[in-house]
Amino acid sequence: STGAVRLRVNSADQFVVGPKGPLDAWRILGKSGVAVSHTGTTSETTLATVTVAAGAIGANGMLRITTLWSYTNNANTKTLRIQFGASVNYPLNTSPTTTTSLHAITTIWNRNSEASQVSPNAFVATDGSFGTEASAVTTATVDTSLSKDLTFKVTLANAADTATLESYLVELLYSA
Repeated sequence: STGAVRLRVNSADQFVVGPKGPLDAWRILGKSGVAVSHTGTTSETTLATVTVAAGAIGANGMLRITTLWSYTNNANTKTLRIQFGASVNYPLNTSPTTTTSLHAITTIWNRNSEASQVSPNAFVATDGSFGTEASAVTTATVDTSLSKDLTFKVTLANAADTATLESYLVELLYSA
């Protein structure tokens, strides 16, 4: 034996494992740098979807979601959302007005259960940065032992405005 570690992906393509079980390795579930814009209606519209496979996160794993959005700079509300499973407004829900863009990084941690999560507050600061928050953390009960979709959505208050999902990156860190 050369001492080299051999990596393999299980048959369901759920997580990377080594000779002694799951490894701490980030895996990219979805990414795009192709801009997807929405204008012309005030109905909520899905701009992108990334599926998280059943059991892929594990009881103590996490998702890290990085997004870059741009939108019309005026007083009208543009609601930008990331929805995980059937949970509304989780983990990102913000309604910027007189700015032009938002860069947000958010995390969803499973809390020693595939059906219990914690995340920063769903209403992020408009600058998308890390820091203190006046609101409590967000908790959810999404059953990640089943496949779930992360959907990137936008709603415009004025159909003449535009909101664009400029890019997104969804990363997964499996932990049993």
